[in-house]
Amino acid sequence: MQKYLDREEHFSFGNEYFPDIQLDLCCCHRYNPSERLGPIVPDRYVINILETGRGVLDIGNRRYNVVAGQAFVLFPDKSVTLKADNMEPWNYIGIVLSGKDVGKFIEHLGLTSQTPLIDFSTSHKAMDLAYDLFMECEKKYQNHFSISSCFLNLLECLEESLISRKIPAKNFYMTRAVEYIKENYNKNLSVEEIANMLGIERSYLSRLFKTYKNKSTQNYIIDYRIQRAKKMFEEEDLNVSQVCSAVGYTNIYCFSRIFKSRVGMSPKEYREMCKRVNIVE
Repeated sequence: MQKYLDREEHFSFGNEYFPDIQLDLCCCHRYNPSERLGPIVPDRYVINILETGRGVLDIGNRRYNVVAGQAFVLFPDKSVTLKADNMEPWNYIGIVLSGKDVGKFIEHLGLTSQTPLIDFSTSHKAMDLAYDLFMECEKKYQNHFSISSCFLNLLECLEESLISRKIPAKNFYMTRAVEYIKENYNKNLSVEEIANMLGIERSYLSRLFKTYKNKSTQNYIIDYRIQRAKKMFEEEDLNVSQVCSAVGYTNIYCFSRIFKSRVGMSPKEYREMCKRVNIVE
């Protein structure tokens, strides 16, 4: 049931399709735990958009932690090393860009080799657009108008990330808060703990989540836990009790009630549905 791809493919394009900001390559990479690439020196701009997992990006003497929902940029002639997490290796869709306006576009986004990470205002939208582009590229009979449309939509989404970059508090506090939730969702995590970790008031943290995620901090934690639970049911042969514990709930009845309210069916029903689908596939 995983929407994104379990394989790695590459698709190349000629110069005639994107004259100013050119799509040279679209690719999907899946890494093994702790898999390392580099050091490498790209000859073009590369934007990698993470679907799942996490990893580290080393540029010079700087290290950047990247998590699902973010993207990172590789710069021409800048040596870089990439390493997947040993527990949650990353999976990303990459686009390789060239053309006379690419440098200006990357600069317009506020990205440099010292600030190579992109925090999307709507990360699911970014991943969906990258996936749509990849799927159009994958078709046997490619429609270059459709590819162009998907590509331009993705560029527009990248430009939307500029809005978040103009708000420093959001960049720092929201990015770190979301990262902390993704690292600790399977523990007894509280809003107060996150606020203390960031050194800000709980009420301020709540306002940030309401403004930029359109939900409370607690609801974001719940939604992320349920998202992870669904993924476990889809991809692993775990029972309800095991998944309940793995996503940070100690009370299976509480977990079941919240799961059903978010998904529309009980964990047991969802698990059985996933098993039926996996058998058919």
